[in-house]
Amino acid sequence: MALVGESRGRSRSRSAAFPETQTAALDTDTQEATDELPGYLAPLSSQLADSVSTDQKKRKRQIDSQQTRSTSSRRSAKRSRRDEYVKGPLLGRGGFGSVFAGIRRSDGLPVAIKYVSKDRTCETLRVDGQGRLPLEVALMIRVTSAPACPSVLQLLDWFDRPRRYVLILERPAPCQDLQSFCEENGCLDERLAKRVLVQLIAALKHCESRGVLHRDVKPENLLISTETQDIKLLDFGCGDQLKSSAYRYFAGTPAYAPPEWFRRHRYHAAPATVWSVGVTLFNILCDRFPFRGARRVTSRSRLLFPRQLSTECRQLIRWCLSAAPADRPSLDDLERHPWLHCTGGQTHYTDLSPVVMAWVVL
Repeated sequence: MALVGESRGRSRSRSAAFPETQTAALDTDTQEATDELPGYLAPLSSQLADSVSTDQKKRKRQIDSQQTRSTSSRRSAKRSRRDEYVKGPLLGRGGFGSVFAGIRRSDGLPVAIKYVSKDRTCETLRVDGQGRLPLEVALMIRVTSAPACPSVLQLLDWFDRPRRYVLILERPAPCQDLQSFCEENGCLDERLAKRVLVQLIAALKHCESRGVLHRDVKPENLLISTETQDIKLLDFGCGDQLKSSAYRYFAGTPAYAPPEWFRRHRYHAAPATVWSVGVTLFNILCDRFPFRGARRVTSRSRLLFPRQLSTECRQLIRWCLSAAPADRPSLDDLERHPWLHCTGGQTHYTDLSPVVMAWVVL
């Protein structure tokens, strides 16, 4: 079939190269030769042969020139994209890849460069207009497409390499993950914990609205600005598409997994997310985990709080850490909880930046 296509292509090129009168003359010569020797095409006249030869040489030069320019353009584009970012020191390493600090050459913007090995993850997800993409990339495109939530770390670019894919993420500066912030500064007070929780709820509701389950909410996956104390949810490497049915496999950090996973090896997105929010809140307020192990949690399990925590705060945490999934609040319930709206030195909404305020539903 390839030979047939090539022959037809040459015929079209030759016909297009000449005026109609010359084409007719060529057809006549061919017919006469065919009468004498069936299957044999007589050679072209010297005038036509010279014309064809000259034209073919011109066409070949034009095609070669176009291919050279096209290849050069593709190579330049590849080089320019690769060279657009400068890789800096290692920021962290996890189960799915490594993250480095970086700078965008064009404007000096601080970025984070995340390398993810394709050997560690092979799941893909279809994205409209882009085909099937690596799952983490697809989930981030979903949650960071406009209008973007200021409390979710933004995906700026990504590259597909033979053995890994590379994510270019925003890197707020100065900032650090919430776990490190607490280790250096001690437990958060209730005022700052409220500020964190309000923004975390906004980020998780945004993910929910985009059909994305984060599935690894914990202090290490929250960046906090050391200047404004705004936070950003990061790392969708354990995420999945949101669904109403039960999940029968777990990806994330076991210490933040809900008790139903250990009992029945299944869980639903909403109550599992709220459980991880409750563990996170307890952790940043009390500097420890609420239970020795979620697999042992029952309706009779008791939580021990520091004396200084308010009654409203304790009630909210207990609600999030209910043993039965059906007894836990929704994200909307959390947002309306009295603890987030009480005053007397515990206000938080007026302290939020205007951009974050726009995403908070009072």
